[in-house]
Amino acid sequence: MIPTHYTITWKISGLLLLSLLLLRLQTILFNFALFDAHSFDLIRALRFDISLVSYVSLPLSILAFIASRLRTTGTGIWIIHAYGILAFQVILIPELWDLIYLNYTAKRASCDVYAFYAFGEDSDQFKSLAQRFWYILVLYFIWTFGFIRALRKLCNSRINSISPIKGIGLLFMSLCIYFVLARNSLGPKPLGIADALKIQHPTSTQFILNSPFVVLKTIQNKSGAKNNLIPLNLEKTHANPRMNISSNGAPLRPNLMFIIMESLGNKQLHQRVNGTPLTPFLDQLATKQNNTVGSKGLAEGKTSIECLPALFAGIPSWLETPFILSNSSTNQLTGFPEICNQRGYETYFVHGAKAGSMRFDALASSLGFKSQLYRDDLSNSSAEFGSCGVHDHVVFKQISKRLSQGKKPFMLTFFTLSTHEPFDIPQRFKKKYNLPSAESTSYRYFDDQLRTFFEQNKHERWFKNTVFIITGDHTPVHLDNAQYKTADYFSVPIFIILPKGMNKTISVTDQKSIVPALCRALNWNTKLYSFAPRSHEDLIRYLNGTYYIWNNQYELQYNETNSSWRVILKKVKKTSISEKKTLNLKIEESKTSFLSLLQRFRRDLRLNKTHR
Repeated sequence: MIPTHYTITWKISGLLLLSLLLLRLQTILFNFALFDAHSFDLIRALRFDISLVSYVSLPLSILAFIASRLRTTGTGIWIIHAYGILAFQVILIPELWDLIYLNYTAKRASCDVYAFYAFGEDSDQFKSLAQRFWYILVLYFIWTFGFIRALRKLCNSRINSISPIKGIGLLFMSLCIYFVLARNSLGPKPLGIADALKIQHPTSTQFILNSPFVVLKTIQNKSGAKNNLIPLNLEKTHANPRMNISSNGAPLRPNLMFIIMESLGNKQLHQRVNGTPLTPFLDQLATKQNNTVGSKGLAEGKTSIECLPALFAGIPSWLETPFILSNSSTNQLTGFPEICNQRGYETYFVHGAKAGSMRFDALASSLGFKSQLYRDDLSNSSAEFGSCGVHDHVVFKQISKRLSQGKKPFMLTFFTLSTHEPFDIPQRFKKKYNLPSAESTSYRYFDDQLRTFFEQNKHERWFKNTVFIITGDHTPVHLDNAQYKTADYFSVPIFIILPKGMNKTISVTDQKSIVPALCRALNWNTKLYSFAPRSHEDLIRYLNGTYYIWNNQYELQYNETNSSWRVILKKVKKTSISEKKTLNLKIEESKTSFLSLLQRFRRDLRLNKTHR
């Protein structure tokens, strides 16, 4: 049977589907540490693949009709083949990108992520990315060449012409089939990202989804989240992010220095590799009692750009898209740096990467930092640059120099860099430590530079009157899959080191709670906007479509797609009827409180009320 133009387009759709299935296998092989075979559902995954291929194949039906009406058959076939190759690129490029991105974030990249890199100022990192992940380019050419060869072999045959009436009929039939398959539903709602969610295995959703489908569904950055979760009267009772901090004494004006450690979690503390401690100075801080508050806390998210809004503006990461990449990124904030400005502080944000990297510059400005120092401000010597920016020890020296010349009290934030992949540190330090991996070497390098900074400045006048707040922005990206189910996945060190004579009790639970606790310790009368958990509230985190609510007695998991809850009791013991009743009431109160907070947060984002 001689094929028609429509037959060719159907073959191309089949080839695209086969390619997507093979690319899915590639994704699993590259991210096998994240993959859970017991939670992977190939049938559900196939639904998303068919949907995506049907979306990109819809124009093929129209092109087939146009091609069938052209006088030259070759031109029509060329047009169809050209679109088939283009459609394959739409599938291939996101899948190759996520070979890297998925391993870092445990999630597929949305359209916002591509916009972030396309229109941001991180182009200087592309050279480094190309050098480190050169095999991605090799894979791109191999896949493209293979697809073109398969396309030519599969669809290179003589075409049978058909009548216009038959062509219209086939066009209508093809469009209907593709439309139904793309929506994957005959109901009012098409297949969406939320349909991949599994409350028990949040990472498995990323292997059920495919990358171009996620991009397609996030083009307009619409989450599809429900707005009405709970009656308004209950929300008003349980959710109020506006805090009034009252003074109980004379306000204090010490210097404030925040050191945010890149990709360093609690699991890195108290570790030895080949008998060598990775973080001896941090370990010392963790056990020091005098004027040091050491705490295990929770990072807000799994990326650096989720840390700053949480730490300085009380903004949680309860969205699929980080705040800085969301439609609310231009919202007014109540930034702690701005509060410090109003009290006569000099405020600095310091980061070793190029200005514009990770959009830290825009975010820092929004938070209220008056001065910002980046790569070109910190060094003009390429010998002091790593792959991502200026080495941490150089930045520490520049900070020491500038602070020794300052007169006003300062609030300075140093966001470190050297413990970020690819863990690029000066060669002399690699030889000094002789550790088996670049990652472990980078931890020991940073720890030593932090110790050196403290020792070299401890006699400086500014140092003696400085509160140091040291924490990790997030945990390393490669925690084993079991950690996704526990708070340990977000657990980072939080150290608050007080100067002598400042005897205060400071208690924090996560990054959002640091600023409110600090304001109380400093006796600052101020107003804050913050979703920091109050003493009686649970800890809430969001990951891959699942909300986790933790306290000492139980863990709750909430899947908004079907409004389902999962309750995990932490201590299983025989309880009386009254104890069970009390526990059930507490669980219901936790559910109500969480839904109230989430609903309030979303409305504040929508109405630009994320400020005091």
